[in-house]
Amino acid sequence: MTKISVNTKLKAVEEYANGEVTLASVRRKYGIDKLEFRICVGIYAKFGKQALLNPPKVTGDFRLNLVKWKQENLASIPETCIHFAFRSPGSISKWEVLYNKQGPQALLRLRRGRKTKNGQPTQQGSSRRTTSTPKAESSLTKRKLIIKDTIRRLKKIDSLEKASKKELAQVIYELKAKYLLKDLIDALPIAMSTYQYWQDKFEHPDAEEVELKAVIKGLFDYYETEYGVRRLSSQIRDYYQLIGKEAPNHKRIQRLMHEMGLKCTKYNRRVRKYDSSKGPTGKKAKNKLNRRFMSNRKYQKMVCDITEFKAHNGRKVYLEMIKDLATNQILTWSIGDHPNLQFALTPLKKLLQQLPHTGYQLTLHTDQGWHYQHRAWRKFLRQGRIRQSMSHRATCLDNAACETVFSKLKAEIGPDTSYRNQEELSQAINEWIHFYNERRIQTKLGNQTPLQYEQSLIA
Repeated sequence: MTKISVNTKLKAVEEYANGEVTLASVRRKYGIDKLEFRICVGIYAKFGKQALLNPPKVTGDFRLNLVKWKQENLASIPETCIHFAFRSPGSISKWEVLYNKQGPQALLRLRRGRKTKNGQPTQQGSSRRTTSTPKAESSLTKRKLIIKDTIRRLKKIDSLEKASKKELAQVIYELKAKYLLKDLIDALPIAMSTYQYWQDKFEHPDAEEVELKAVIKGLFDYYETEYGVRRLSSQIRDYYQLIGKEAPNHKRIQRLMHEMGLKCTKYNRRVRKYDSSKGPTGKKAKNKLNRRFMSNRKYQKMVCDITEFKAHNGRKVYLEMIKDLATNQILTWSIGDHPNLQFALTPLKKLLQQLPHTGYQLTLHTDQGWHYQHRAWRKFLRQGRIRQSMSHRATCLDNAACETVFSKLKAEIGPDTSYRNQEELSQAINEWIHFYNERRIQTKLGNQTPLQYEQSLIA
């Protein structure tokens, strides 16, 4: 079959596009295959003349992207050719078979050249000898060493297929002093153009990204590594709006935090749990709250609980607090050396002193601790016209709204045994509660502090 030049095909396409002739008559006039002519017409209509004169460069990444796009979009071979401005439908069929049988690495490793009788590819212009030579054995050994060095540097990634192009480029950038760049590109599944792109990124980092990294690190240290991606993202966006710049996306912030190794790990530590149920039994109340922790009125729903700390000298500190579920604010609290009845009643007495006349039903929810079953506790509740509610036995989720605050407190003040005595530990707890109410933003409150959210409810 006579080979038809690109200029002839372009002439035929332009004649079809500019005249009133049919596609079949033009292709018969110039002797062009039907499928090939349809592809050329489609490329010309979508990309113009230059796409036919300058076809795309065929690389490993190009082959892989083409086959993946075809399979993901359930496209035909002509549709795929037109989408990528590629005029060789036969190559697409071969690449897809190779991809289905051997996986993506087969397309990335594929090199242009003829195949000899035994099926081994040869580079264009090279000798047809297929026998093993010392030079070939040396190249194979070097390839194995490169792959071994690469996998060792990828650390947690156990195979080259799972590595990103950036990670592979970083490894090549580090191994250039040990191996030739050509050998590294041949051994690893990455194109030279892709490596050169990342090399430029490594040597000339983006000024905006460098600035964003500095902002992330500064705010992360300012909040003493207590903020994760969600809360840190809101603070960064507020900062960028303040200086009049476009705020970065939270996914970009998460990626940069991962690259910089910034991670909030304070919540991974297991803490001791205090059991207040051991004591004299009294009257138990029903669970009126039933885990309905949402409210839009202050004092309508409140939760209360006690937790235990232990200083370095072995002395224990106890904290009891009452939290409002509308504003998430800690209303009153008490810190003491012993979890006795007077200690437990102190926050409740403070609450009754500041409690206004609301006009609606108030509920205070606790666990089944002996303090809350005591008649003195129930007496003060009646004085404040507060309905009593209790969790089910050994069901901490019934009072999760209070438990989460204890979890945050113990994570963010650090290990309680790092404080020398009860005084230092009590001071740290007091400071954190003020920080929680006045400065610590919460995503559930629209990135506001409890006091800011309370003011918005009043307004």
